[in-house]
Amino acid sequence: MPQVSVILPSWNRAGWLKKSIDSVLEQTFRDFELIVVDDASTDSTQEILTGYAGKIRSITFAKNLGVSAARNAAIKNCDSEWIAFLDSDDYWHPDKLQKQIAQT
Repeated sequence: MPQVSVILPSWNRAGWLKKSIDSVLEQTFRDFELIVVDDASTDSTQEILTGYAGKIRSITFAKNLGVSAARNAAIKNCDSEWIAFLDSDDYWHPDKLQKQIAQT
């Protein structure tokens, strides 16, 4: 069981998604899982997620349900002590999780 579940909902943000995912995978703190929820994107999101097979977990919605539904679906599929959210048009500095966990 990872200590942190990182939840990243996305809808039609293929232009940003790789940078967001990479910023999580490059964290200095390593005890995490990354769950990306594709909220029925119509862009190249699925192709990007396929490139991360084995490194991330992904959930794909058949129709767009919104960011809250995407976050809730990921929460139901994680089993960690902590949850961290990242929007798909944002990224983290490499020591973000390390600094937060150190303060718990």
